[in-house]
Amino acid sequence: MVRVRLFAWFREKAKRDTIVLNPGRYTTVGEVLEQIKNEIPELRDALKENNYFVAVNHEAAEKNTEVKDSDEIAIFPPVSGG
Repeated sequence: MVRVRLFAWFREKAKRDTIVLNPGRYTTVGEVLEQIKNEIPELRDALKENNYFVAVNHEAAEKNTEVKDSDEIAIFPPVSGG
């Protein structure tokens, strides 16, 4: 299974903090994001923008990053600090 963790306003829009997807159906982060857009309409617009950060197993990831069974993907909104 691939577990997707949502943070901040992604979690609020989806009304949940975790999405569990079946293994073997996804090979890249981009494919996972497309599936989330299809399954959770509330996140469709937010994920169309490239204004978010994705990590796979606690490491920064791009849309072409490979996803394997048992991976954890995290989606964060942009953050700023000072």
